[in-house]
Amino acid sequence: MRGWVESARLYQNAAVAYPGFVNATSTELISELQPPTSGTQLGGTERHLIRSISVTPTELRASLCSDGWDEFAFTAGNAYLGAGAELVMYTLRMQKAGPSPKAPPSAAQQALIADTSPTPAPAGRTPYSAWLKGPKDDVFNNWIATKWDVSVDPPADCVAWFKREHPGLKFPTGYRVESRPNRPASPPPSTLPGSPGW
Repeated sequence: MRGWVESARLYQNAAVAYPGFVNATSTELISELQPPTSGTQLGGTERHLIRSISVTPTELRASLCSDGWDEFAFTAGNAYLGAGAELVMYTLRMQKAGPSPKAPPSAAQQALIADTSPTPAPAGRTPYSAWLKGPKDDVFNNWIATKWDVSVDPPADCVAWFKREHPGLKFPTGYRVESRPNRPASPPPSTLPGSPGW
């Protein structure tokens, strides 16, 4: 689950992912996650809290809170675009592949994956190979993500976690996106290393 969630975010933002990600994602979902063509990049750090995980021999369902308070969008030229959503809830559903495995990705899709030839980092940014510290092998074990839903109306346990992480912030009536006190100047803020490490 963690490998897929991290890969989805990397893929959406920078067209990189851990090995096996495209094969571990349904065709419909991979098309929804296509990275932007405008050069928009995210900077900063997104934090997650796992709310629940249920696993059967054929299905995995997970629910997690996502804290984007320290995440910001920038243009390719490092101009500030806006802040991420402070708090949302994601729901992931994965299914175990049946006897007929998913068709291999097209050459164009495979070229996007970080284990072969990552997209070059934008000028002035750290190369992806220097910070993409996740799995080097396919860790998805024939699980295929079929749903990745987001809710902007997070439940009470997500709100309580967010408030613990940001004491003093009056969520949800604290700061509007355009007047956040943590709004960074260009260039985008660095991303904290994954914790716990792989």
